[in-house]
Amino acid sequence: MTSFNLWDQPWIPVQTLGGASTKASLSEALARAHELRGVLDPSPLVSVAMHRLLLALVYRLHPLDGFEEWRALWRAGQFDPVPAGQYGQRMAERFDLVHRERPFYQVPALPEEKDHPVADLLLEAAHGNNPTLFDHGLVEGSLDLAPDRAACYLVALQLFAIGGGVSRPFHRMDAPLTKGVVVEPTGATLFETLMLNAIPLEHWERLAPPSRADAPFWEVDAPPEPVKEGSAVRGPLHYLTWQSRRVQLLFDPGRGVVTGCRIAQRYCLPKDGHRLDPGKPYTRDDKLGWVPYRLRKDRAAWRLTHVLLQVAQDTRSRPEVVSWLAALRGHERSGEIRLPSTVGLTVSGLSTDPQLAAKIDLWRREELSLPLAILEDEDRVAAIERMMALAARIEAHLRRTAEALLWALGERQQQTAAVGYLWAGRANVPPFAALGARSLGVVLRYWAAAEAPFRAALCALAQDAPDVVWTGWVAALRENATKAVLAAVEALRAGGAAWGPLSVIEDAFARRLAWLVAHADGEGDEDGGKPDGDGPGVEN
Repeated sequence: MTSFNLWDQPWIPVQTLGGASTKASLSEALARAHELRGVLDPSPLVSVAMHRLLLALVYRLHPLDGFEEWRALWRAGQFDPVPAGQYGQRMAERFDLVHRERPFYQVPALPEEKDHPVADLLLEAAHGNNPTLFDHGLVEGSLDLAPDRAACYLVALQLFAIGGGVSRPFHRMDAPLTKGVVVEPTGATLFETLMLNAIPLEHWERLAPPSRADAPFWEVDAPPEPVKEGSAVRGPLHYLTWQSRRVQLLFDPGRGVVTGCRIAQRYCLPKDGHRLDPGKPYTRDDKLGWVPYRLRKDRAAWRLTHVLLQVAQDTRSRPEVVSWLAALRGHERSGEIRLPSTVGLTVSGLSTDPQLAAKIDLWRREELSLPLAILEDEDRVAAIERMMALAARIEAHLRRTAEALLWALGERQQQTAAVGYLWAGRANVPPFAALGARSLGVVLRYWAAAEAPFRAALCALAQDAPDVVWTGWVAALRENATKAVLAAVEALRAGGAAWGPLSVIEDAFARRLAWLVAHADGEGDEDGGKPDGDGPGVEN
């Protein structure tokens, strides 16, 4: 195999509006974006990375300096094939995966690096410390990979590579999307999805201001040398096509497959505490500056909704792309454009093991249905914050209740202390109660049952008064919390636990729950009853 050109060879996994799965080249994905439902890959990492690559091409092919240019392209309903055709004729060689001198997203040779199996390209495959997250068909020991799949994983690796480990010219650093959740508005077609994420360049001024040197990486003829302190971001094109690793794919020309790879550190972002990514929510840390919110292993991404939507504050900042959606909603009200009433808000992120920095614990990709009308009303956005604050306070109460149950059962003479702890939360819980409480599953049942009511409440906020939605939400939380505790009590009774202590704690739980609901606007509890995301995003 002497060539595999990504500009005109089908390799991007996409779904048609009719639901069929197929593959498209870069040029076809743009030309038919209005006819495609979107990118659909088994790996969520690939889906996000492919959107970023296509978005860089949208910026390169279409002037999007401000809203006027954006509006004209949105009204056209599809990308103009003429500039894409001209660009392809001029730059097609730069998209060749097997080019001798300039292989796409690679370096021509890494003779100083060892050969590794193709599984090293896949962050989610089982090899080394990693369990299999998505692709169960490719694990350590697999021999080769088709060039189209290798290209997908190569693009994803540049954005999601995990830091940690010895390399040259310095030890491996995290890629741009490794830390923090990534938010993507999604529309009914690939065209809508790309456009909703294509914030005009004037909005990038608050993130990575475009410079004259801004260009996608494949256009850069003399790439600068990497520096450990971090390389300056030249603008959105540079950032969207960031090269976090030097990679050389190893091909078997006769069979036309990738048999291995060589990987080393390349560029890292500067650690200056600035916001860079339009898709990330940030929180301000006194020492580190702006740091991205991180996905937590034990919490679903929908529980960050209040962080994603709330207007920027001194201590935290919602994703710039959400602010762009709010601005678009304002333009729609003035009659300048027409938007869908509801868009998908896809939240993606990975969690790494704090003890093994290069090991991925899990990856989540969840989608919320977001009525755009919510974004134009600060009261409705504030209602979401209020909803999640109450949910977090009840979670803290459930956690204490589970500990109090075991405390009262384990030491009958401490039953009074257990009830007092359930109410005040200030006592030192015996280790056996603190360790065993999680096994009761009270908090897990509570949050699992809360997701459906929350999604319904989010949609209802677009048309119902916030107080009406609040009333339904409070009722749902109260019911779910009660059911979660009753399930734990019944399980303990079935196991032979004494009826008396269980009844005392159950009664104390109900009275405290009623008090929390009656004082729903109070501050968070001392042991952590605050909405998810209120602390710095550096806990992993």
